[in-house]
Amino acid sequence: MGRSILSIIFGSQSPAADDLPAFAPVVEAPAAPARVETEEERAERERLETLYKEEGRIEVDAPHPTNEHGRWFVPGVGKTEWFKDIEAGPELVVVPAGRFLQGAPNDEPQREAWEVGAESPQHETTIPKPFAIGRAAVTRGEFKAFVAATGHDAGTLRNQSFPQDDSHPIVGVSWRDATAYVEWLSKITRKQYRLPSEAEWEYAARAGTTTPFWWGASITPEQANYDGTHVYEGGGEAGVHRNGTVPVLEFEANPWGLYQVHGNVSEWCADQWHRGYWEKKDHLKASGGPQVNGNSGHVLRGGSWGDGPQFLRAASRSRLYGDIRLGYYGFRVARSIA
Repeated sequence: MGRSILSIIFGSQSPAADDLPAFAPVVEAPAAPARVETEEERAERERLETLYKEEGRIEVDAPHPTNEHGRWFVPGVGKTEWFKDIEAGPELVVVPAGRFLQGAPNDEPQREAWEVGAESPQHETTIPKPFAIGRAAVTRGEFKAFVAATGHDAGTLRNQSFPQDDSHPIVGVSWRDATAYVEWLSKITRKQYRLPSEAEWEYAARAGTTTPFWWGASITPEQANYDGTHVYEGGGEAGVHRNGTVPVLEFEANPWGLYQVHGNVSEWCADQWHRGYWEKKDHLKASGGPQVNGNSGHVLRGGSWGDGPQFLRAASRSRLYGDIRLGYYGFRVARSIA
């Protein structure tokens, strides 16, 4: 059976640190002078707004959109529409509001492989508003920009035991490092960046599906980056163990446009650890917000390149203390939009 990275003892980390590139300081652009629109422009704007709303689009204050409708996005079509707030920042997709069953059903193979009770009981959780979430995990290049702009501990950019470039996820960052990054993004963009709650994370990872993995009930190393020498009991086959990360946009994105929600890097969430959902408050089930006031570290989701396939399931949960840095853990960001 594949082992969880948290269940084995690690060797020493490489102490070498990369030389930081000479990034230009990331600063807010000065506000442009206000311009009064003409009657014709106003009429056209109102016509388009009516049309976009009829299409189910919502307006997002997004300075760098990629879709042809500018700041108007259809939640849940992140495979073709995404945005970012600064050039050096992460790309985000818009996730719709909705409800889902959080946790694993009793008959899911290898459920609660990390800790008995951790994925129970399965319960309905509501995500009351659309929100934005990282299209992928934060990359090494994106995190370098943060370190260069703030002077944050450059030890977070130390070399790993495997090769990485700027398209790979940042790893070896603690929950505190991840929190510092989203606080920096919030400050320079004047938007509400944060780590996703684990409810938001699982909702976005599932993207409307109910199987252990968004594509179905089985898994192979052709679909995700994990220790492929182990076979998932629910189905699949053995294959390669890559022994390190791969670029964040490898493999297919899920239906809402999120890459690598299964494997490559375990992702920090906002929540403090609670063993399961037995005492989860009703207001959190109704809001999708993070569980707080735990005392055993912070939640990690998604599984990493070093984990067995059972730890990549959408319902799988693990934990680590917030000041620990290891080469299996990174994060993706979330942002409020309404």
